[in-house]
Amino acid sequence: MSARDELFRRVAGAFVNEDRANKLIDKATTEARNEGFQSGRRTGRTDALLEAVTVTRAELLLDNTGTSDDEAYNQGVRDAVAAIERLLKDGAQ
Repeated sequence: MSARDELFRRVAGAFVNEDRANKLIDKATTEARNEGFQSGRRTGRTDALLEAVTVTRAELLLDNTGTSDDEAYNQGVRDAVAAIERLLKDGAQ
């Protein structure tokens, strides 16, 4: 017997009629499925943002010559990393 069938057997008749029991169980399973999807989506988003931070940091010029172009480039990379990290922080709230 499936979990849904077991729940239906216990709820229908004891608390509500069969039609209402089916609707409640369907609603609960849909909500649980959607919550699981959202949770997985958040996890996938976090993984992607963490990867983006790693890839972006790898763009920093390690042999920076001190020229204004190199300084500007590295500042842009640092700004991009900071922006991605803000997305990570905002997603955790």
